[in-house]
Amino acid sequence: MRVTIEDVPQVKLGSKGVLIRIRDERAGKNVGKLWIGQANLRWAKGSVPEKNAKTISMSEFVDYLNSIT
Repeated sequence: MRVTIEDVPQVKLGSKGVLIRIRDERAGKNVGKLWIGQANLRWAKGSVPEKNAKTISMSEFVDYLNSIT
């Protein structure tokens, strides 16, 4: 797998947030993209456009992480 961070703002996350792209280099395909913003996270599996990404609030994401530890 290759993970890249694109469009990284300086220190604070702006309205655009941070885009993390995940690719399976062996299979040569796009696994998905994860947008991390101040208020929420958006996940798009494969080549799904951002407008169709699944969204979860930051508090829901933190609750999920706490539940798996």
